[in-house]
Amino acid sequence: MGDERRVAIELTEGEYVAVRGKRELTWLIRMADAWVHISKWPGAEVERCRIGSGMVWENRTRLLVAPGARLIRVESRPAPYPKRDTLSYLQRPTLPKRRVVRQEFRVGARGDLLREG
Repeated sequence: MGDERRVAIELTEGEYVAVRGKRELTWLIRMADAWVHISKWPGAEVERCRIGSGMVWENRTRLLVAPGARLIRVESRPAPYPKRDTLSYLQRPTLPKRRVVRQEFRVGARGDLLREG
């Protein structure tokens, strides 16, 4: 690990106001045989960003990783309303549903994120 080349990457995650709720964006990184939150990476520098309109919170995290490191971007947002007839709400209550999208990335030789599959 001492001779291994490292590249710097910077990732942003947070919670944002969205239609019908909130949108959450987080990152996971592969460490040994497990996926861990990026803040758990050795030497991670987490910086709280200024909150602007439509933001609940936002962090910027800087990491030094080896080229080829694997990351997963997890985005959770409210799902669209299901199409239902006018009186179907009386039959059963609807719970707020979420749509979760996971995208896998690999770190390139210059620190760029390359989308996998």
